[in-house]
Amino acid sequence: MRVLKNYLYSVGYQVLNMILPLITGPYVARVLGPKGVGINTYTGAVTQYFVLFAGLGIALYGNRQIAYVKGDPHQLSITFWEIQFIKTITTVCAFVAFSIYLIFVKEYKFYLLLQSAYILATGFDISWLYEGVEDFKKTFTRNTLVRIVSLVLILTLVHKQSDVWVYIVILAASNLGGYVALWPTLRRLLVPIKLSELHPRKHLKGTLILFVPYMTLNIYPIINKTLLKHFLGVDASGYFEKSDVMIRMALTVVTSVSAVLLPHTSKAFADGKVSLIKKLLKTSFGYVSMMAFPIALGMAAIAPKFGVFFYGEGFAPVGPAMMIESSAIIFMGWSSITGNQYLIPTMQSKHYTHSVLLGSVLNIVLDVPLIIIFGLNGAAFATLIAEAFIAIYQLIMISGQVDYSTWLMDIIKYCVAAIIMFCFVFFASSMLTMTILTLVLEIMLGAIIYLVCLFLMKPATNKQLKRAAFSIINRVRS
Repeated sequence: MRVLKNYLYSVGYQVLNMILPLITGPYVARVLGPKGVGINTYTGAVTQYFVLFAGLGIALYGNRQIAYVKGDPHQLSITFWEIQFIKTITTVCAFVAFSIYLIFVKEYKFYLLLQSAYILATGFDISWLYEGVEDFKKTFTRNTLVRIVSLVLILTLVHKQSDVWVYIVILAASNLGGYVALWPTLRRLLVPIKLSELHPRKHLKGTLILFVPYMTLNIYPIINKTLLKHFLGVDASGYFEKSDVMIRMALTVVTSVSAVLLPHTSKAFADGKVSLIKKLLKTSFGYVSMMAFPIALGMAAIAPKFGVFFYGEGFAPVGPAMMIESSAIIFMGWSSITGNQYLIPTMQSKHYTHSVLLGSVLNIVLDVPLIIIFGLNGAAFATLIAEAFIAIYQLIMISGQVDYSTWLMDIIKYCVAAIIMFCFVFFASSMLTMTILTLVLEIMLGAIIYLVCLFLMKPATNKQLKRAAFSIINRVRS
């Protein structure tokens, strides 16, 4: 039950981090236009190179290490301050490097300066601590107010194309404010320690090992945007961002399973409970597949008309790119389980690192020729191929440790059910003019068809969901 609650909080937190651009997307796209959106996307992408260095893979490493010691307040406090010390140093270094870069850059310097707040925010991000102790409620409730305020500010202050800088300031400030808001409650988790007890150097190797996959996994969407700007102009960066943000929004529902279970799996590994780890892996892989297939193919079905409907007439290229990239949700969902939930907590980071490093190299190698040949859609193709490679590589690496034969039949059932759903929804979408009403009806149609197919095919998760539902009902009654 605790895992279910944490999953719901994790979904809420992850969605909250992306809900602002989703809600304001149609408004901002119409007010700022493709160029304004592109400027924000491109300058944000450049800043993210420095944010990645400031983060140094601590989101994953810190989560895991905190989970190992969460039962000991004294050791928890030591571990937190050791890791946070490293992160503070890397953030300062990243900000200094960014300041030097600004001296030489000529294009969009003012907007880049505003985006630098994201680098500072990285130093204040301690969400990994709360995730490690499985206190997802704290991060969710603290950020809700900040996000709502920023939403109101955008709708109130951003009115014309020249307000790009206002939009950037609001987003960057809300991001920084959300992280700062987590600090006051630290005193409830930590206890006083002596400075002499801190030995941050011992964490350097672990953070650097995870920094490589952390950087490579996050860098190729950024490279996509910068290459699109170089070859096709700043507008193309904006188109890709609007497609990608919808994919990432849907992905949060799928990958939140791994965020919740990572500390759970880390603790099980520390206690030597190998059978429990494999049971969690099988269960979560089933749930992720059950959600990823309909979400991916459902988005693909409505994508052709979605760009113009949601963002306005100037954003027609978003639809085809979104249709191509949506299938990556399946592979990203799988790799979030095999990587974040299994390879990392079981100290097999080498395989995780190799997968994302090779996948990123593949994406970068494919990007240039595919963008030249297919334009914006080429970047979407490169992303899809890279994500598929990462997931398949990780599955091959753990094939000797788990029995896939018990997974395969259910995955086939989810795939078939989602394909049937796609055919119906795609046909309905092609015949109807997209409005809010028809979009809702198409989503409902897809959900009904998918659920009916699962009812008829009877995958193993049906019984698990039924037991969970009865458990929740009984708890509510009692």
